[in-house]
Amino acid sequence: MSDFASSSEDKLFYSRIDDMIRLSDKKGAVYSSFLNEKECANAQRRLENFGCKNFRFYGVFNDPARKMLCVYREYFEPCDDDFPIDCLTFVFKNEGKLSHRDFLGALMALGIKRETVGDIVIEGTTAQIAVCRAVKNVIVNDIKKIGSEGVKYKEDFGGILEKRQDFKEIDGTVQSMRLDAVAGLALGLSRTKTAALIKSAGAEVNFVLRNDCSFILSEQDVFSIRGFGKFIVAENSGITKKGRIHIKVLKYC
Repeated sequence: MSDFASSSEDKLFYSRIDDMIRLSDKKGAVYSSFLNEKECANAQRRLENFGCKNFRFYGVFNDPARKMLCVYREYFEPCDDDFPIDCLTFVFKNEGKLSHRDFLGALMALGIKRETVGDIVIEGTTAQIAVCRAVKNVIVNDIKKIGSEGVKYKEDFGGILEKRQDFKEIDGTVQSMRLDAVAGLALGLSRTKTAALIKSAGAEVNFVLRNDCSFILSEQDVFSIRGFGKFIVAENSGITKKGRIHIKVLKYC
């Protein structure tokens, strides 16, 4: 069990995942509320650690950050429509007037819990929100205005907006794929300063806290250091003539 943290909050989370495994044998399928990226990664590790293969994550949009987990019996694999999720569409007049934060704030002001809300995607004057089905009516009936901007629920919109993620590209060379070397390039800091940060505050790699500067990163690994943002190792394009490794790192914007 060394992969799992031992805080009381973590223990409670893993206990809920364990309960889902047990209940799935009785109910056929059990659904969580929305989980953030770290919770999804921890849940998957927990399930795999117990040899559970019958699970699926779903969050409506392409590459969602927040997803719902279903643990199910072997004979039943849920399709998208089986998840108790609704995608609500709102339209408003002034493009650029409302942000993700504005919509989330309006939902929280209604007393809606964060775990009942998935991703919020805005394109032009249209916003879509993935929510637990149980809170749909409250949102649809109560949200008519956000700030000074009127919003209208559009039931017959049809289709799902494409979620876009912006990145800043960072190209360079490193002596090795050690965490301190790659993070140093990403942060624009010396390896010494980066190592000090990792040893003191730690870095999350694929949502697992690491204090070992020598941990080796691979392509598609996601890492973050608090206060500096989140990054992904996008490409390792091989060794240069000077024996260094040329890599591309993407910073989430």
